Amino acid sequence: MASFMDDDPKDSEEQRNIHTIYTNICLTLIVICLVIIAVTSILEVTVNNTGHSAGITKISICDPQNGRCAKVNAGRRLETTN
Repeated sequence: MASFMDDDPKDSEEQRNIHTIYTNICLTLIVICLVIIAVTSILEVTVNNTGHSAGITKISICDPQNGRCAKVNAGRRLETTN
């Protein structure tokens, strides 16, 4: 009883070489695209994190006319200070 694996391939050597070259080119392009995506992701993460290395920036909300500023007290309510 013969199986499909017993048949000789009908593709010529030249066709197999073309398919191999085509497959290698496609896989190479996929790898290049994945490397580009990985490098840009790494650069984006490092650039975004280097600007924030100083920690939390504190700001104050003040009225320029009378110099009073807002602050949060222990009860988490806003107060004004002189």
